[in-house]
Amino acid sequence: MAKQKTVNIESVIGIDAEKEVISLYSITGSDKSSINYLMSGFKARPFSHEFYDKLGAVLGQFREDHPNNPMQKVTIVLPDQAVLTDMINLPAINKKAVDSSLAASLSNVYGNSSDIKFNRMMVNQSKQMMTYAIAGVRKDILLNLQKACAEHQISVGNITYASSAATNAAMVINPKLKNASFVLLDIDEETAKIIFVVKGKTLGFYSLPFGYKMLYKTRVMAEDLIFDHTPAELLIINAKAKAKAKHMALEEEVDDTVVEEAPPVTDDDELEFPTRRKVEDEDDEEDVELEAELAEVEAEAEEPELDAMGKKLKKTARKLPKFMLRPTPTNREGYMYENFRLFVKWTLEFIASNPAIASLGYPEAVYVNMPEEYNFLYDMVNLEEEDNGVRFLPLITEEEVDVVKKNLDLYGGLFAKTYNGFNNFPALIAHAPKHPTANKAEEGKEGDAKEGAAAEGKPDFKETLKKILEVIKKIATTEIGGKK
Repeated sequence: MAKQKTVNIESVIGIDAEKEVISLYSITGSDKSSINYLMSGFKARPFSHEFYDKLGAVLGQFREDHPNNPMQKVTIVLPDQAVLTDMINLPAINKKAVDSSLAASLSNVYGNSSDIKFNRMMVNQSKQMMTYAIAGVRKDILLNLQKACAEHQISVGNITYASSAATNAAMVINPKLKNASFVLLDIDEETAKIIFVVKGKTLGFYSLPFGYKMLYKTRVMAEDLIFDHTPAELLIINAKAKAKAKHMALEEEVDDTVVEEAPPVTDDDELEFPTRRKVEDEDDEEDVELEAELAEVEAEAEEPELDAMGKKLKKTARKLPKFMLRPTPTNREGYMYENFRLFVKWTLEFIASNPAIASLGYPEAVYVNMPEEYNFLYDMVNLEEEDNGVRFLPLITEEEVDVVKKNLDLYGGLFAKTYNGFNNFPALIAHAPKHPTANKAEEGKEGDAKEGAAAEGKPDFKETLKKILEVIKKIATTEIGGKK
């Protein structure tokens, strides 16, 4: 087994917005067997006032139940949804003008960007153009998280996000990836994440709503059943219904209009009638077919099929023409591979849809993190390496503890100071806020007033008045013409 790296942070606080879970993950030294992993659910809109209250309660309970756990420096791992990533191109200009030009570009794209803490890193430069990678988080999120921790004497060392932290873990597990360009496909039971890494830096990510649980052994999973497109389908149905209603209203207006007496028919008109009638008949047939199709879709959406007991039946898969179908598998491995091809498809789509990132460093391989029982799939998918343009390899090739394999983002948070520094957001407050007692409140008023005046660059009123009185006294006791 590879030599264990020494961690630079011993505790991680993870926030999962989708599962509504706060995770507390700690380690003693570099001993993976000492990892302590605790979870606590929360029911609140992420990063709302209620959320921060519940986070504080979870941290307080954790400190009470585990007083010996190291919490002097922690990493907070945000959900990917809380972070924005982007690529900004600027014309090659003087370095002194880069800040203002980049700020103007960010303001054009994101509006009032002063509310967002941006990290930047130059990833490419030519004679004509400079390319910057951007990562951003709302400042109020950074500040409120640190305040919630400070109230329980927890010092925040780094704040990063899940995909970046997972990349850290991949580079610790496989040191060859430290400065490599690759794609990390992190698959858990219910979901999956595709992460684009260029030269050891996380630059993009994408989530999938399915995991290795759908690698069925006796059937092929229909892709259209995995994604929930109900809102989009209803939107289309409503749009069609509105268009149809508008069309019918226009027809009624035409019918109500008085039609003038038609002119006499000529021979040329008689020749045009059959052609016109044929076109009108075809249009009517198309309208009938469209209405029938619309009625069928509406019926499926509004009145789902029911079984004999009156229970709602599951949504049926879309039927594809034969030329779009692959041969039916003949064994369990074949079925599992056909299902795994969905992950392959979306990974290749992700690479192809991000040419700006791929141009900085095309992935050497796709490293997959999922249970070892599926390792046979890599040999099968790599038979199509020439068509795919990239290999699929297991991330973990040696024995590894489950608490690491199943939580790459939390484990990687322990190494946030070493890797992916571009995606780390520093603390916005230096120390915990002090809460003076009632007896000391009056004592600190004068000092607070002086500090506040000095911070704002304003002279203290009492000091100024004292100096004025001293000057008046001096004038009053000084002889005209001064002392000789």
